[in-house]
Amino acid sequence: MSSARPSPLYAYYVVACLMLASAFSFLDRLVLSLLIDPIRKSMGLTDSEVSLLAGFAFASCYVIFAFAFGRWVDTRSRKGAILLGISLWSLATALCGAARGYWQLFAARMGVGVGEASLNPGAYSMIADYFPPQRRGIAMSIFACGASIGGGLAILAGGVVVGWALATRPALPLLGAVEPWQFVFVAVGMPGLLVALLIWLTVREPARTLTVADTAEPPRIAQVLGFVRTHWRAIVPTFLGYGAFAMNGYAFQLWGPAFFMRLHALTPAQVGLVFGIGYGLGGTIAILFGGALSDMLARRGRVEAPILITIGAGFLQIPCFLIAYLTGSTALAITGFVGGIFAASLVGGVQAAMVQSLAPNRMRGLLAALFGATVNVAGLGLAPTVTAGLSDHVFGGPMGIGLALATTTAGAMIACIALLLIGLPQARTLARSLAKSASAA
Repeated sequence: MSSARPSPLYAYYVVACLMLASAFSFLDRLVLSLLIDPIRKSMGLTDSEVSLLAGFAFASCYVIFAFAFGRWVDTRSRKGAILLGISLWSLATALCGAARGYWQLFAARMGVGVGEASLNPGAYSMIADYFPPQRRGIAMSIFACGASIGGGLAILAGGVVVGWALATRPALPLLGAVEPWQFVFVAVGMPGLLVALLIWLTVREPARTLTVADTAEPPRIAQVLGFVRTHWRAIVPTFLGYGAFAMNGYAFQLWGPAFFMRLHALTPAQVGLVFGIGYGLGGTIAILFGGALSDMLARRGRVEAPILITIGAGFLQIPCFLIAYLTGSTALAITGFVGGIFAASLVGGVQAAMVQSLAPNRMRGLLAALFGATVNVAGLGLAPTVTAGLSDHVFGGPMGIGLALATTTAGAMIACIALLLIGLPQARTLARSLAKSASAA
């Protein structure tokens, strides 16, 4: 059973709005990476303590609430879940700027994680109902461009704002004089409320397109877990493989700015330029290219195309990032880093398309939540703290961040490639089965 899809023009407009929301989510999530050293010095923290703000505080709440939002997405309005989430994470980011101590900042970062847990389950489910399978790769890739645009903008704009705040020492209403890093959090958090307003006024909830595997009523959580148990040979290694992929991604996103500022003496503005061009521009091009390539392969019957692209991207990343982290040349480090960002970004949209290919419609919210939990536990929960721990305890402190990043990259990408190869045959079979089911519905 299915309903007619809305016009392609409007469908792409919805994707653009969701991409904008994603850009602000990554802006709010990753601006902390540019503020690591100012926060560390202001509060007298170690890299490991800062990594808990960036990782555990965010990821723990993201994982817990991703399942709550995933269930909401499968049973109620997906638009409503997204609107609530955007409002929560925007206000929580602004509250980071009002924090007067470590634990207040920790709590505010937890609030960012709660809000951001809503976006991927809601967006994945909505986009899958706005687009047929053979056009989901490029649609998901457009949505995923929010990560590269938001991530690049976080560093580019953050560098400019930090420099300006350091020079002018601005005050905030009700708070008075604040640290420059506090001002930055407020400045990037509040505009997200305008994105929520745009989606509330202009985006419509799509009709659900069901397959013969779907039931008239949303499945119970036990049924979803039963589906995962039945198809664990496809789902578990695939999700864990993408989790390993995310470990490297979040390691370079969080610690990359500190690496260039510590070992290559770049200013925040110069680091912002590297990320703005490499991540914001190059990463966006890579995401769209990866989505177009995935759709082309899917039209030729390769339903496992996202996994194949991810394996290829893993092989490309290893030499690029190792050169970046281990060379003494600033120019070569930047070149390798930008090349690694491009390779990593090829996967930005296709991973979401793969998640939808492995789940019936009524289970997409919870499966997306499970996927998001896996990726964020590995990427944000483990990667920042593992990398910081290696730097603090193995490689001699803050100046060992390059060796720590190189170690994280090598270990994570080898694990990613191995896990995806293990799950590839079963994932291909499951995706083909669900595609046939959708055609027959």
